[in-house]
Amino acid sequence: MSKFHIERLIVTGNGKEPSILEFKEGLNIVCGPSDTGKSYVLECIDYLFGSDKIRFDRNTGYDRVKLIIATKNGTITLERQLDTKKIEVRSTDRDIKSGSYGISGKKNNISDLWLQLIGIDEEHHIIKNSRFEKQRLTWRTFSHMFLIKETNVFQEQSIILPKQNTASTAALSALLFLISGIDFVEVVPLEEKKIKEARKKAVVDYIHKRLAGFADRKEELSSIPYLDASNLQGKVEAVLDDIAETERAIAESIKHNKQLLKEILAVNAQLAECNTLYNRYQVLRSQYASDIKRLIFIVEGELNKDSIKETTKCPFCESDIPVQDEGGYVEASHAELHRIQLQLSDLEEANHDIVNERAALEMKIADLNEKKLGIEVLLNNELKPKVAALKQTLAEYRQAIEIQNEAAVISEFEISMKTELFEVQMGDDSEAEFKVKNYFDRDILDSLDDYLNKTLELCKYEGLSSAYFSPSNFDVFINGKSKDAFGKGYRAFLNTVLALTLMKYLVERGKYAPGILIVDSPILSLKERGDEKTPDTMKAALFQYLLDNQDFSQVIIIENNIPELDYSKANVISFTKDTTYGRYGFLNGVR
Repeated sequence: MSKFHIERLIVTGNGKEPSILEFKEGLNIVCGPSDTGKSYVLECIDYLFGSDKIRFDRNTGYDRVKLIIATKNGTITLERQLDTKKIEVRSTDRDIKSGSYGISGKKNNISDLWLQLIGIDEEHHIIKNSRFEKQRLTWRTFSHMFLIKETNVFQEQSIILPKQNTASTAALSALLFLISGIDFVEVVPLEEKKIKEARKKAVVDYIHKRLAGFADRKEELSSIPYLDASNLQGKVEAVLDDIAETERAIAESIKHNKQLLKEILAVNAQLAECNTLYNRYQVLRSQYASDIKRLIFIVEGELNKDSIKETTKCPFCESDIPVQDEGGYVEASHAELHRIQLQLSDLEEANHDIVNERAALEMKIADLNEKKLGIEVLLNNELKPKVAALKQTLAEYRQAIEIQNEAAVISEFEISMKTELFEVQMGDDSEAEFKVKNYFDRDILDSLDDYLNKTLELCKYEGLSSAYFSPSNFDVFINGKSKDAFGKGYRAFLNTVLALTLMKYLVERGKYAPGILIVDSPILSLKERGDEKTPDTMKAALFQYLLDNQDFSQVIIIENNIPELDYSKANVISFTKDTTYGRYGFLNGVR
């Protein structure tokens, strides 16, 4: 827990009922509708931090602001009249002197009191610009980092950096002091010059290493086929034309092969019909031959019957056998035999035709199969291998073009880096500049990354893949995007998370920690400014994080509406903007 906390904020005026807000250690939330004086809370605190102005309606009749601070050794009361530059201090803490403090000047500056409260008892100077010029460390040098107004909560710039660019070096020097307790006033240009020379040597070594790497790569590339060939693009186009022509020939050959196969199948069908007829003819011939034999047998029997003794009695029953007239058998048999012989003659003629047709079809099939085989040989032994070879050549040409391009880029890099090397080696050896960002070493940055990622995870940042704290702009990068790529709602959320991250880091890892964080409207802008809205889960998670982390500092959040959570362990001050119930607003009797 911090060394102090704000216990009470009181605003008074002649004839006015004092307006009092009670605060506690840990989480404090001031919530309620707009125009109830919530932002006055932050303005009043900042006024007693030493701000030279306050956004306060003088027509209210209130003209005096008072803070009561609780420390481990007593109580401190700070009181300031509106439109004055003096703050009256009454202290029961033996380490803090009572008296009249100014908001500027070297003696009895209110800044010294606030610095004392966090353990900075001696006067310190910090470097304020690149020319090594110095200024006193004051509370207001870094107070913007932990007192964030509604107009600043969604700013694109880092909350760590002041709005005035000229004050950035001083702010970062102050932050370094809070982290390390080192003010760097002992850093002299000579020392910085040594750093510059070391950095120069590192750059020179790096360039030499890159140039050596380029040389190795060029040696590696020299073995690639066609690397030195000229007009490779023209050769590529010629090969593409050959491939296209050959593939057209393949397509035509395949088409012709399909046509031949179709013809072969048709001729085979015809041949099958011929074979069927031929077989039928053979059956019919056998039948005709059988009929002829039968008829010849009958005729011969008739012709030879006279030589056989005629039997008139039945050998079994002795009955008379009737004599039949067979005079017409021979003539009928002759007529039938003649008819069959004529049919057989026609059959032989038809059979001869079928045999000739079958032979012609078999020859045609053989010819078609030969042509088909010739096309397949052409495809498999000539055209397809040719295409494969052309494509291999094309791939080699294209690889060579890529290598040529890479070699050209390498050559350009070599020229550029040799020029850079010359400029670095022959560079200006004038007095070095103080670059405060260089003193934020890897350990600080890595630690801030760890704290940031943990805070974002606990706050359930939607779609979080990666996050880091960038030393270039001292701000948050989310999923590879800088904060200024997001809308106001998300920026307010991220600025609040960064402030929480920085506070927790200073408490746990720093030399000095302000111990107080005040944020006005971390999620209000999500609703009121027509910007994209942060998911409700993120809003709830942010406030749950505040509820779960109350042991490292006093936090005062000012917000219109807060998520539905269990706030029993927090100090919630609600304004209703209603005269019938609750507290209307901050200032009593002001509507």
